[in-house]
Amino acid sequence: MIEFRNATKKYGDRLVLDSVNFKIQGGDWVWLTGNSGAGKTTLVHALIGAVTLTYGEIFVDGYNVTKFNRLALQEYRRKLGIVFQDYKLLSKKTAYENVSFAMEVCGYTEKQIADRVPEVLEKVGLGAARHHFPHQLSGGEKQRVAIARALIHEPRLIIADEPTGNLDPETALGIVNLFHKLHVEGATIIFATHNTTLLERIKKRQIRIEDGRIVES
Repeated sequence: MIEFRNATKKYGDRLVLDSVNFKIQGGDWVWLTGNSGAGKTTLVHALIGAVTLTYGEIFVDGYNVTKFNRLALQEYRRKLGIVFQDYKLLSKKTAYENVSFAMEVCGYTEKQIADRVPEVLEKVGLGAARHHFPHQLSGGEKQRVAIARALIHEPRLIIADEPTGNLDPETALGIVNLFHKLHVEGATIIFATHNTTLLERIKKRQIRIEDGRIVES
């Protein structure tokens, strides 16, 4: 379970998150919606420990994420699947190498990597493109590489921050359908987006944020 308790973030005099409170149960799919600048990304970054709250706390499975030290944060993030809008791929590495790199830095053996990476690339529909570099891939394919990388540690929680923001509607729907498949397989999904059209395709709980406040849940 995920719980935000009075989560507040200020940058100087600017209030970005204003006493945010909500809970998400394991296995849920939650749409995190709101216009650009509403506070969605700050909320996501606070959840993954990339932003320090000014006040308040965040609990995941009973652990207070806001109290984690650097080593605890590293271990925590390895259990998450995190997908961003801008893919964050390494331009000089192939799709296979981008995904395998996430295992290499965690100390997996060559055999473990060779067994796991092709399996995950097949799962996201990129088995035939495993040796392509990012510049040889479409936007949707790049995002699928990013999703494959996020899945490498078999996370129970997948957090996506505007993963369809750079994609055309048809490609975006394909990405949403892929997330839906992962959800059916048991993952908890937090999907931040300002594209409310996607919500009509998969009707799940919506948490809407405006000016740093939860206005609908």
